[in-house]
Amino acid sequence: MKVWFINPPNLKGIGYIREGRCMQRVDVWATAWPPLSLATCAAVVKKQGIEVRLNDCVVEKIDIVQLKEKLLSFHPRLMVMSTGTPSIKNDLGIIKHLKSVLPDLKIAIIGIHGTVLPDYCFQTMKDLDFIVRGEPEYTVRDLVFTIRDKKDISNVKGISYLRKGQIIHTSNRIFIENLDKLPYPAWNLIDRNKYLIPFTKRPFLSICPSRGCPYDCTFCVSNLYYGRKPRCRSPMNIVDELEWNKEKFGVNDFLFWSESFSINRNFCMNIAEEILKRNLKIRWVCNSRVDNVDYEMLKRFKKAGCWMISYGIETGNQKVLDSFKKGITIKQSETAIALAKKAGLSVVAHCIFGGPEESKATIQKTITFVKKTGVDFAQFYCTVPFPGSKLYKQAKEHNWINTNDWTKFEQNFSVLDTEKIKAKEIMDLRKKAYLSFYLRGRVLFNVLCNFFPWWKVTVFIRTIKNFVKGCRN
Repeated sequence: MKVWFINPPNLKGIGYIREGRCMQRVDVWATAWPPLSLATCAAVVKKQGIEVRLNDCVVEKIDIVQLKEKLLSFHPRLMVMSTGTPSIKNDLGIIKHLKSVLPDLKIAIIGIHGTVLPDYCFQTMKDLDFIVRGEPEYTVRDLVFTIRDKKDISNVKGISYLRKGQIIHTSNRIFIENLDKLPYPAWNLIDRNKYLIPFTKRPFLSICPSRGCPYDCTFCVSNLYYGRKPRCRSPMNIVDELEWNKEKFGVNDFLFWSESFSINRNFCMNIAEEILKRNLKIRWVCNSRVDNVDYEMLKRFKKAGCWMISYGIETGNQKVLDSFKKGITIKQSETAIALAKKAGLSVVAHCIFGGPEESKATIQKTITFVKKTGVDFAQFYCTVPFPGSKLYKQAKEHNWINTNDWTKFEQNFSVLDTEKIKAKEIMDLRKKAYLSFYLRGRVLFNVLCNFFPWWKVTVFIRTIKNFVKGCRN
């Protein structure tokens, strides 16, 4: 049996990152992320002796015609496709193209949109065979063997499917308790040189240190996918993977991808200690809540190779922050940023515009606040009421959502018209925020000095051009 894992192309040529809660255009970060979930699923299945293939159509620039040709060449029995909310209409539409050339192909999708709205997906595309709900690895594994052995599909936990026109949902699958048992992602199946850090153009890979988030941010859907209980891999297992990637693939740069890397202090400190103990010469980036860090931790991160940390500060207004149920204060954001800078780390601030208590004045306050903190980079997103989030329910109840077009449910667009501010105003202010933040001499100078030699200025200019283009679309 053959199984093909794909990050699908976009029929309009827009590249998307589809990774759990992160469903956004490639241009937002000026780079694509390695397809972590697909690569891990592929590794799980490959470990059982199944022939697998993985193609990231976004970075490989595989269009629908080429995809059909590859499909006929490989002739898999099952395709597993990564999906996201803003790309869901496109992703489901691709299924009909694929079935037109290989009618017997079974197609399953993974991702948050299908997890939350499986009925919508089947109503939109009746040629879809399976939806993998939630954490995908073991569900995909069981689905593969059930199809191969022609067993009863209803025994596979965590899927939805059609039977004689009726949508069937099997019981939910429990979350993987011991993440150490998952094999390392099958990075040998992708072209690793296509995943490059902006500016420096060094290849990087993603590492998943933990899953699950106990917090109640109204705009987030991560705990629907990975649960509320934090599940951490052992520090030894994580550093084993880092060392393995370095030795096997020659990769020295890593993105620690989790809901919040520093959610467990002992856990993340032990990872840093193990990196130092092995004298691994690597560079890595992580994220954190602002209330989960201290100077000793950040200094240890820096010594162990961390060069940048990203914080979800969201806003510079406490009332707006409280409306998101974030559970932090503006003062904590200021302190966390200052401590990271003191430790020698670059800092990224993530902000969202257009929440329930947002106004023109509060957005302007956020812009001023972010510039004042001295962060090195800032991301200004539109607040997206992703299906399944508490914000989505709130927005539906107040009739704030101004469109049913899922392609607009991404961080480049605002779909919320609240009583205090309209979507167009939010998007205009977002453009102002980017220009106001990045077109400052200090920011440009720091990037030029810290990230690459002067002779790569053309790379910098091209990256900034693509980044700004992505922010404006």
